[in-house]
Amino acid sequence: MALSMVSSMASNAILAKARAMYGKSLSETDYKQLMDCRNVSEVAAYLKTRTNYKDALTGLNENEVHRGQLEPILRQTIYYDIFALSRYAMDKSLTFTDFIISQTEIDQIIRCLTLVNIGKPEEYIYTMPSKLAKMTKIDIGKFVQVRSYDDMISALAGTKYAPTIRKFRPKDGERINIALLEAELNNHNFATVIEAIRTTRSGKDRDDLLNMITAMLDFRNISRIIRLKKYYHYDKERIIPLLIPYGRLSEKTRDEICEASSVNEVFDMANSTYLGKQISRLQYNDVSQLANALLSMYCKHHLRLSPNPTIVMISYYYLKEIELANIVNIIEATRYGLSSDEKEKMLVR
Repeated sequence: MALSMVSSMASNAILAKARAMYGKSLSETDYKQLMDCRNVSEVAAYLKTRTNYKDALTGLNENEVHRGQLEPILRQTIYYDIFALSRYAMDKSLTFTDFIISQTEIDQIIRCLTLVNIGKPEEYIYTMPSKLAKMTKIDIGKFVQVRSYDDMISALAGTKYAPTIRKFRPKDGERINIALLEAELNNHNFATVIEAIRTTRSGKDRDDLLNMITAMLDFRNISRIIRLKKYYHYDKERIIPLLIPYGRLSEKTRDEICEASSVNEVFDMANSTYLGKQISRLQYNDVSQLANALLSMYCKHHLRLSPNPTIVMISYYYLKEIELANIVNIIEATRYGLSSDEKEKMLVR
């Protein structure tokens, strides 16, 4: 069988499988039922018995579940789905799977160090995605024993993260700068996937993938700029190091937006870019939802219409991440006794 035919069959399999899997996402009825739950145990019970997360929650005692356990358990289903799709992929399509694995590792590093920062490192064991340990390229089991930043340096010795972790070692008595560390780790991960696309793809396939990835980075950056200005009143010098230095927007445009004196001015300046048309079509309740609202609209479009299997995989991944964020928000809102209407305002569709 010709290689081109094999490649075409693999692509069609990914397209069909990803769209079928997305069809099993939470429905509006599911969201309504979840928002009506009175406590976290009821949320866990509904997810366990009535949704596509039931396999991941098999064996879980919803009456004894620690609220921090649900997110990592549910997140495992997203990674399993991506790995299932990657089985249909040709070798060059596996770059995105490597990106997701790295993102998993970064998430766990940041989660563990955040607990160190607040003096509760022993709680990491409650959130460690144990079933994912065999899929990552680092030993996240070592994180259970981490009690200090130096412990994390030891746990990551010999890995690709070691130089960055050593670079951000705080001085004695200082807190870990989680924001800058996370930004640099993510920068390396995105740089790797962008370089892989540039070197392993060509023509329209390469251009479409780069356009998608860089647009999503613009979504993340513009949302971060707005949040930092609105809630922390950061100036350009403090914002720039926290942004991912890639995207469709030019460095000059990005710098000018960072120099804006108010959130309204940021929106006015964004309106003069391709982001303006995207933002004007959105419905969201708070600027903290902007990035996910943009991603949701963008990825739904590509999931339905793109003939590119990697773009469809990327779209599926981010749409499931948004769904997980919605579930986590429902869990937190339920824990604090918020009403269904208040919960609704926290969700992004």
